[in-house]
Amino acid sequence: MKKLQFAMVALFAALLAACAAGYHDTKVISSETGSQKAPKGPYQSLVVGVLVDHELRGQLEDAIVAKFAEQGVKATAAHTVFGDKGIEGKSLDYLAKRMTENGFDSALAIHLEDQTSKTTRVQGDPGVAVPASAGMTMTPQVYSPDFYVNEDIYTARLDLWDVSQKAIVWTGKTVSFNTGGFKGLEKGASHYAATITDAIEEADIF
Repeated sequence: MKKLQFAMVALFAALLAACAAGYHDTKVISSETGSQKAPKGPYQSLVVGVLVDHELRGQLEDAIVAKFAEQGVKATAAHTVFGDKGIEGKSLDYLAKRMTENGFDSALAIHLEDQTSKTTRVQGDPGVAVPASAGMTMTPQVYSPDFYVNEDIYTARLDLWDVSQKAIVWTGKTVSFNTGGFKGLEKGASHYAATITDAIEEADIF
């Protein structure tokens, strides 16, 4: 009985450790090639821009560029060329001109469409029935208290632009789940990058 109790306590401790470390996952929930116009590749130089004002923007752009490099796609993080300047209020003609001047024939723009948070209550494990201290009545022994998991859910839109056509040639939508706060986002950057670059590779655009 004691061995079972210790095993259950160890299992719960492992669960708490996993929650503390955070969980991150991303799924591509939709994608479409030829959204506005058909792609006219092969594209030789892609710029990747995360259009979200967040301190991890550069890290995420760098992670995506690294994943593209593994696939043989030449890509550049927008923050290394354009800094932290946003594109709000800029015309499509202006943006196309700037990208052409910097040698880019395609651009991947990532927009955050929605962010929500929810808190889930996880009940403590009642363990197994053990004899009460007085008498032979079997009662559940609680080994752990209830705890709460905070989860952030992000929905993003991905637009792959053909610079010369000034048109979106591929679009996708992702949903990401994160329970690790800022650290979870840091750890999840590589997985997010792999997920979206794999989706674009499957579209056979490059």
